[in-house]
Amino acid sequence: MAPAIEPKAVKWGILGAARIAEGAIVPGLRNSAACEAYAVAARDKDRAVAMAERCGIAKAYGSYDALLADPEVEVVYVALPNHLHVEWARKAADAGKHVLIEKPAGLTRADLAALVGVDPGLRVAEAFMVRHQPRWQALRARLASGEHGEVRTVSSLLSFMMTKEDDFRTKPEWGGGAIYDLGCYTAMAARFVFGGEPQRALAECHRDGRGIDMFSSVILDFGRGHHAIFAVSLAQASAQNLQVVCERAYIDLPKAYVPSRTEPNLIHIDLSQDHAKSDLTTLSFDPLDQYEAEVTNFSRVVRGEDVPFYGLDDARANMAVVDAIFQSAREGSWAPVEGA
Repeated sequence: MAPAIEPKAVKWGILGAARIAEGAIVPGLRNSAACEAYAVAARDKDRAVAMAERCGIAKAYGSYDALLADPEVEVVYVALPNHLHVEWARKAADAGKHVLIEKPAGLTRADLAALVGVDPGLRVAEAFMVRHQPRWQALRARLASGEHGEVRTVSSLLSFMMTKEDDFRTKPEWGGGAIYDLGCYTAMAARFVFGGEPQRALAECHRDGRGIDMFSSVILDFGRGHHAIFAVSLAQASAQNLQVVCERAYIDLPKAYVPSRTEPNLIHIDLSQDHAKSDLTTLSFDPLDQYEAEVTNFSRVVRGEDVPFYGLDDARANMAVVDAIFQSAREGSWAPVEGA
């Protein structure tokens, strides 16, 4: 029998010479046999050319429209500031490109209405790379099996110290702040673990003089006493964790959101029902570049393969949670999640 022929590598174009693109997505594309980092565009062509030369990218464009007009580009990664995501995702789709949108997909759920009517043959997704970790996929399968009983509580902490005063995350009109940058991850994580949508949110956001939330605490109510509790911050030390409490197990994912590229990534499962004891099992997963996993899966979906994919419906559901978080923080009370 002749060996199976590998599908042709998918050619990617990148809108925006952003740090996330050069530092994370491009290395993932270069290291994946399923992808090719083919083109980059910036409004300053010199910047695009410089990034292309550094990264070995074949094409550099001085406008986003020029990249979208390139017939060789199959997938567009939108690496622009948050407030530009929806506009350029729509333009990319209208140009016949599949689209991976850097998170958050928009600033509100209503923003995503601009993506209604996109060609159903195109793949459009929000770039939450963490759920492409084999560890996260294994966690979800384990929870779905019912082996540990129902998930009852999810808790998470995600933070770092933002030091650049000109960072786009400092600009409220650009979608700055901890919820847009980090809380969208922890909201997604809660939905991923529970396998459903919360009914309502309760949030407290501490804002600085610029009007962005620097520290936010959130409770998401999934009904029947099932809660997700998380805190996110741009003004404290780097921290990241995810804990899941089931009826018969406590599950901990160290370094949940930024896994190690050099050491095994772990899931700790404690089955003890006694605080004074432990009955610990540790599952180990190989070091990985989760961005490589993300762009590989997206490219394989484009080629028609059955691999994990989370489309626009998922993006809309996550933005509905973000909307409810901000509404609760404004009003000081529980806010319903639209569509829940």
